Amino acid sequence: MARQFGPRTVFARYNLAGKNWERVSVSKWWKKRMKRTVVTLWYLLTILFCLQGSTLAQNQRKIVLTDNQFKESFLEKVTVSGGIRAGFMYQSSLDHVDVHQLYIYLHRDLDDQDAILCVNMASRDGRYAASWQHELGKQPAGAINVDLPSKYQEQISSYSPDALVVLAAITKQNCSSQDMKYIPASWGESHDADFVLYVNSGNTDTVIGIPGQTERIPCTKIMAESTIAYDTRCVVNKQILSEPKSVFFVRNNFGNRLPNVEFPVR
Repeated sequence: MARQFGPRTVFARYNLAGKNWERVSVSKWWKKRMKRTVVTLWYLLTILFCLQGSTLAQNQRKIVLTDNQFKESFLEKVTVSGGIRAGFMYQSSLDHVDVHQLYIYLHRDLDDQDAILCVNMASRDGRYAASWQHELGKQPAGAINVDLPSKYQEQISSYSPDALVVLAAITKQNCSSQDMKYIPASWGESHDADFVLYVNSGNTDTVIGIPGQTERIPCTKIMAESTIAYDTRCVVNKQILSEPKSVFFVRNNFGNRLPNVEFPVR
């Protein structure tokens, strides 16, 4: 309850404790009121920030591999190449590979309690190779950071992201199963870049075919000193693989059409 006296710079406020009317300066009252408001807003913002930080921490999942899980080798000389499928990656902005900055991406929720993550890694020169698996179970969509317990961190850090690639897949049985659905990885967190498929095409000319579309996605030979594990890269717009589908490596060897190689994307 208030009464106004004369100019608007002063008003009367009834003091319940003293049971009397007292004169209060409007400017003084306003400053006090604003101070309380600012303090209240500060507390609310602090609480909101803490809640967001907690949510972010929950969303940033991490896999820490043990030495028993992680199998790797580094050879001085390699002359034998690997399989046709070599890597499925987001384009990276890093200059060099960082064993603490590997990310695996689930574009949609994983509802299978028995889901297993299977990963193979290969350097373009064929000298470094690694493989590991991890029981994922049910997982929400999003990025998963992986910390690699490599014994060859010094050698690995000399590779560019284009020279050491990752091929990750989800299966329901074991990592030797043919029922693989591939998911992208990246060196350094990357959500907005296009995809790159790395292929060991040998003497063949390779393009990517998409079911229902006549247009092919071109692939280019990698110009490097050593391309033993893979020699071709295919840049694919991220919108093309935004939904689960199979794409195919369409290969020609001096005019002879070779069997297509399926690449099912989850």
